[in-house]
Amino acid sequence: MNTVSSRCRRLRASALFAALALVVLIAGCAGQQATVTPSVVVEPEALGRGVEVSTVVKDARPSAEVGLCNPASSMSGKLSTACDPSPAMHTAVEKGLRDKGFTPSPARESVVRTLTVELAELAYKPRQEGTQLAARAVAVVNVTADNNGQKLTRRYEAETVWKLPAEGVEPEFDKLLSMTVSKALSRMASDYELIHFMEKTILRTREIK
Repeated sequence: MNTVSSRCRRLRASALFAALALVVLIAGCAGQQATVTPSVVVEPEALGRGVEVSTVVKDARPSAEVGLCNPASSMSGKLSTACDPSPAMHTAVEKGLRDKGFTPSPARESVVRTLTVELAELAYKPRQEGTQLAARAVAVVNVTADNNGQKLTRRYEAETVWKLPAEGVEPEFDKLLSMTVSKALSRMASDYELIHFMEKTILRTREIK
């Protein structure tokens, strides 16, 4: 009788252990979502002379997926952005324009300058370096500036690498991705060729109907 009871207890313990292992496995495979909230940090200047600029900001990526949480694991879940990052990017872009002396304005006929900003790529590409994990994120932002019909296109790339002390440790994805997009947008806001193109006066003969 005691032998049967002991066997039942062992079976129940084995079943409980298997269930816990399954829960851990499922949790390890689950994907994660990151919220991207970039900012623009530039030196304030009055280069824009107060001219009005309308802005269009888009998430031009083919999907919200950023990468795998742990590419070294075949069971790793996917990392993706939790929501459309373009509204937060739009706020950051307008702040950058103000800091450089421009006046962000709604699109209307009297506003002849438009800045179109597209997030073309946002990726998490970590790599193992000995006992450390190099948590690496990259971002690419494409910009089209339209000044009264004349256009200038620019591309801004940014990279952030965090060295983490142990294998299996994950970075704070929100901060890592936000910092990387912030770098790309700050480079755009500090591009003096772009600033000069947007502030100068370009005359265009329009057809009178």
